Amino acid sequence: MDNPFLKRATEHLRDAEAFLGIVSPEPVRYFLAGHAKAGVLYDRLVLISGTPGSGKTTLARLFELPMLAALLRNSEATTHKPLLGALAECEAVRDGRPTLLACRLSLESDYREIWEFPYSEELRLALTLALIQARAVLTWLRHLETCGVNLEHVSVRPLGNAEGAVAAIGGTSARAIVERGRRVERALYQTVAALIAPPLEKLDPDCTTAYQPFDVIEGFQISAGAWAGRTLLPLVVLDDAHTLHPAQFAGLRNRLARRELRVARWIVTRLDVLQPAEALEAATRDCSPLPPLPGISAKRDITEITLQSAGHGETRRKNRMAFRSMARDMADRYLRLMPLFATRKLERFSDLLTTQVEPLADAELARLAESVNMAQSRLGIGDERRRQILEEVDRYAKGEHPEEIRLAMLIVLMHRYMKRVPQGELFGKGDPEPARPLTADLGVYDAACIRLLHEHKRPYFYGMEDLCDAATENAEQFLHLAARLVDESAANIVRSRRPSLDAATQSRLLRARADEIFRDWNFPHVQAIKYVVTQFGARLLARSLEPNAPLDAGANAYGILQTEFDAIPKMHPEVARVLQYGVAYRAFTLVPRYSCKHEEWCLLELGGVPLLHFGLTLKRGGFVEGSVRELARMISEAR
Repeated sequence: MDNPFLKRATEHLRDAEAFLGIVSPEPVRYFLAGHAKAGVLYDRLVLISGTPGSGKTTLARLFELPMLAALLRNSEATTHKPLLGALAECEAVRDGRPTLLACRLSLESDYREIWEFPYSEELRLALTLALIQARAVLTWLRHLETCGVNLEHVSVRPLGNAEGAVAAIGGTSARAIVERGRRVERALYQTVAALIAPPLEKLDPDCTTAYQPFDVIEGFQISAGAWAGRTLLPLVVLDDAHTLHPAQFAGLRNRLARRELRVARWIVTRLDVLQPAEALEAATRDCSPLPPLPGISAKRDITEITLQSAGHGETRRKNRMAFRSMARDMADRYLRLMPLFATRKLERFSDLLTTQVEPLADAELARLAESVNMAQSRLGIGDERRRQILEEVDRYAKGEHPEEIRLAMLIVLMHRYMKRVPQGELFGKGDPEPARPLTADLGVYDAACIRLLHEHKRPYFYGMEDLCDAATENAEQFLHLAARLVDESAANIVRSRRPSLDAATQSRLLRARADEIFRDWNFPHVQAIKYVVTQFGARLLARSLEPNAPLDAGANAYGILQTEFDAIPKMHPEVARVLQYGVAYRAFTLVPRYSCKHEEWCLLELGGVPLLHFGLTLKRGGFVEGSVRELARMISEAR
């Protein structure tokens, strides 16, 4: 049976209606709607960055005119109304008609080759821009024709004082503009595709003569048809910009950030295209402006949107909650594509994930009880004190937690009791009072659960929230983890069993899938990153399983003093490069300016795959202290 969870929508769904049927409106609202309301989504350069699989291309494709037209044709469909509402909030549609004429250009081919030409950097950048502009113009007008608009009824609304530039693009007639764009694109393509770059003096004139449609066009006016009287704002989305040469990318970014441009322009890229200092800065700010550019104010001229968690505190909580909402909606949409589930009215993915944990087997429970007795004897705790501690556990549990949880919480509190009783006083008295009262709370419960996972194989990762959090706010990773659960549920249906998965099955399958993903990691500096992550995992696990559980649920991050971390790009460029790729490929996330022990730390929080692999908590906040020197040593050892 075909499992759509194993496919990326933008790569496998070419039909507009099929594509729109699985796109969730949540990321559109969360990442873009606020910028549209603030008036900064279309009037300046927008830089959208994120990890591979975070949904960058899906967002870009959604705004293209054929997609908007298909959505408006099916506006009465229940599944499309939320998406249409989200695009209306982004001002992409209004009054049942589109307001944008958007096209997406992938920069994966041709453009990088221009940078290999033996010309000056200025000319290479000019050729890059000319090819982008020619293809954008051709794609805009082709989209209009695809949507049934006759180009005879289309004209350009130019800037008022750009007569010469208007003539250079072919005038204001759509037909003339298409013809001029074709000549420029053909000449540039022949130059790029040549085995040997032609000498400068032999370049086709169409490659070198003035051609700057982005400087000229304010809008496309439609005089007849269903959209008569509309002026559509042109939007060009430059996808996969990380494939450009770094200098080419920087030059393109600088040119497109100019304030006088009226064409809306977005650059979509991955974090690893940036220089290490920029990438680390982008990964550690709630709203990360770019470093100053010549003649450009980053805050005023560039809107940066990062499709992953940044910052800390309330911002990260909001990001996590927003991703959970998006992932739920996406999973439900994908599930409805599978006839095996749809015919049985199984339309909510969360209904497949049971959150009730089966009690430990009698033999395992007996082994746990014996370990509690041994700990009591080893610690020298009397029966009366044990009874009092167990009463505190029962006060929290209220009879709602199984026996293994009670016993695991008891053993944690007994070790905490020993930490709070001076040893001299303990031996002087039979049952001294602790320096601070013992309290059974959620932290102790979490500590008991992580201990039971590692010592008694009790399931720990289960339910929709854990699945979402393990995805590290990455859509593709969520789908790959969810796919394993869907396959198991489908197999149950085929075998005439219940489709829902118990907690033990979920935990086992998620950890097995994470092991596979971790083993198959393949990206730049992967050897160093995997070694560092493994070293982190060992230390974090040891800290998480300390008998008194000082960090409650445990640790999932490695902390470096913020002042040390800020000096990494300059003092340790190799460390900066490894961290850059580690962040870009979700090995870990940076949490800057985290306050603890009267110090500010930058946390390197492990991603969801390593957390599942090592069996560490998905709850945030716990970390082990480290240093840049230790991190540099790990990277050196990995070579």
